[in-house]
Amino acid sequence: MTYRVSIARCRTYDPNTVRSGVAAALAPLGGMGKFVETGQRVLVKPNLLSSRPPEAAVTTHPAVVQAVVEEVRRAGGVPVLGDSPGGRNTGQSYERLLRRTGMTAVAEATGCEVVSFEDATVEVQAPQAKAFRKFTVGKAVADADRVIVLPKLKTHQLTYYTGAVKVLYGYIPGLRKAEYHLHTGTDAETFSDLLLDLHSALPPTLAIMDAVVGMEGRGPSNGNPREIGLVLASDSCPALDLVACSIVGLDPAAIPTVRKAGERGIGPKDLAEVEVLGERIEEVRVPDFEKPGTMRIAKLPPFLLHAAQSLLAARPEIYPGRCIMCGKCAEGCPPGAIRWAKGQVPSIRYRHCIRCYCCQELCPQGAIEVAYPWFRRVTGG
Repeated sequence: MTYRVSIARCRTYDPNTVRSGVAAALAPLGGMGKFVETGQRVLVKPNLLSSRPPEAAVTTHPAVVQAVVEEVRRAGGVPVLGDSPGGRNTGQSYERLLRRTGMTAVAEATGCEVVSFEDATVEVQAPQAKAFRKFTVGKAVADADRVIVLPKLKTHQLTYYTGAVKVLYGYIPGLRKAEYHLHTGTDAETFSDLLLDLHSALPPTLAIMDAVVGMEGRGPSNGNPREIGLVLASDSCPALDLVACSIVGLDPAAIPTVRKAGERGIGPKDLAEVEVLGERIEEVRVPDFEKPGTMRIAKLPPFLLHAAQSLLAARPEIYPGRCIMCGKCAEGCPPGAIRWAKGQVPSIRYRHCIRCYCCQELCPQGAIEVAYPWFRRVTGG
């Protein structure tokens, strides 16, 4: 099977430039009309990881979201905008997140309906599952005639890269994500199987990636914004991720979601199985893209990694000088490993920590970083 991924240049978030970039990425695939029919309810799902402004490069930029919403409407579809960030979500917190990420402005400019995945949930089955046979997801996801996901190209401390497959985790309402993390623990391989099972349950119709400005280093929330200048599109999330990794110099074989998709036959095994449309990968590669520090031991044999986990594994650490003592890390910690009392800096009980790094993702101040135990610092390993 040959997969298709389209690459278009898009240097800035100027609205007209983004509209042209999105249209250019869609054109080789047949345009939005290839994926959306008149009258269909189309869920447009960006990456709204946390309540951060667009310039932080944590969330999908509103200019990209608005351009896609407009494309859906021109194709005759009825766009609906929604996501579920991690942690505890209330109506008020979700509204604040929508305002800060620029989604409220998108809704006001386009008249697009906004939905919350917390309002109602349903169970869906995952055919040929490897880790999870069913999932609890937002009813708005299951009810949509079409789903278009808008991932952001970023690094990730657990899966090393977050993109079109990882963004599907947002299907699952806030705190329910913690339940799944508890089952997968520190194992990026099992967590990646979970994501691919979720993909098999509700595969998106289309993925359009915001790679105008991505994030390198300590992603997905505390890394450094990195100009990439691209918009990517594909009807295959795993294929899009393989191409995106190749552009920024991440070895696709080291990214478990990409590798496992190929092994399971739901994505390409390598670039030989991908027809790249538009720009050529060789012409848009990003030099010296900073990898997440957790990739340093990604290729160790599993038995060796398990045996040396206490010495080699990265772990989250709280920096008191940055902490505002809001308690979001403790609230969103799947195993309850973080102790917190109002007015105090939280503390992590590493004996219970499963290294999912949810605390780092949810911290609004960047006060939690993934660090390394003394043994690695001394040995330089």
